[in-house]
Amino acid sequence: MATIKDVALLAGVAPSTISKYINGGKVRQENEEAIRKAIADLDYRADPFARGLKMGRNRSVGILLPDMTAPFYGNVVTTMSRLMREKDYHCLISSYGANHGLERDNLKFMLTCGIDGLVYAPEDLSAEEFKELTANCGIPIVLIDRIIQGVDIDAVLVDNADVVYKAVNQLLAKGHQRIAIITGPKSVYTAKERMVGYLRALSDAGILYDDALVISGDNDFATGYRSCDALRRLKNPPTAVFTTNYDITMGYITAARERGLHIPEDVDIFGFDSVETCSMMQPPLPVVQQPDTLIGKTAAQYLLDRLEGYAGDPRVTRLACKLSLEK
Repeated sequence: MATIKDVALLAGVAPSTISKYINGGKVRQENEEAIRKAIADLDYRADPFARGLKMGRNRSVGILLPDMTAPFYGNVVTTMSRLMREKDYHCLISSYGANHGLERDNLKFMLTCGIDGLVYAPEDLSAEEFKELTANCGIPIVLIDRIIQGVDIDAVLVDNADVVYKAVNQLLAKGHQRIAIITGPKSVYTAKERMVGYLRALSDAGILYDDALVISGDNDFATGYRSCDALRRLKNPPTAVFTTNYDITMGYITAARERGLHIPEDVDIFGFDSVETCSMMQPPLPVVQQPDTLIGKTAAQYLLDRLEGYAGDPRVTRLACKLSLEK
């Protein structure tokens, strides 16, 4: 593999001139042409990690997520990647599949691979674990979608409880009294908040809580699919279902249609995320719409602020969601 000295020798200039050119400095035009030709002839590739050690920065940031297939995370990452690239940062993206051990391992790896900062959506990590793993990392971290209780750092969240409260109230306004909820793992911050909104809506309407109408599982298609049969087997099944995750929503709808149920005549459904897909259904399925682009933009800006020297108190921003069919 060619080195910077090889390029300098072929171009007929000093190694310091090559370094200056690679790092964006100005060199004489004749030298610039000779350097470009030497780099091409030798197929020279600068080592970004070596450059990072010398310059104190690698121009790369990490993004660590529980899932990379969900439309919500895809939109968030696309926005962050574009904004970080505009500032000459590359994004390294990793997911841990809602696996606690893998979450720890991937976070540990991210913090030791030379990145300058990290955007992280936590799932099941305790404050003690987080503090242990990040104690000496020396880089800024911004949390998105969820927080780790007991950890005081920048975070970008949404108004989960309030928007679920509004959604369940829409089902109540249509006359539904038995409304089920299918939610993610009880340990996940977003699942807890969305459950709070559901319970508050029922309480304000004077409806008693029924444990049989609450199903908790992984945030995946299978949870929604299995829940359809579980709810139908009840002596008094629900007339409406609120699903707190896109994959859960798709699983429930698939199972319902396979069993000949008509939506919303036989069972009314209110979903979460992926407005584009749900709006194409007939009739369109009402869903909670998260501001995914704004989440990505805000998280990227918070991280850039820290990378550019901001040392103020941690900022926790909670963005408003809206209901897709809201007028």
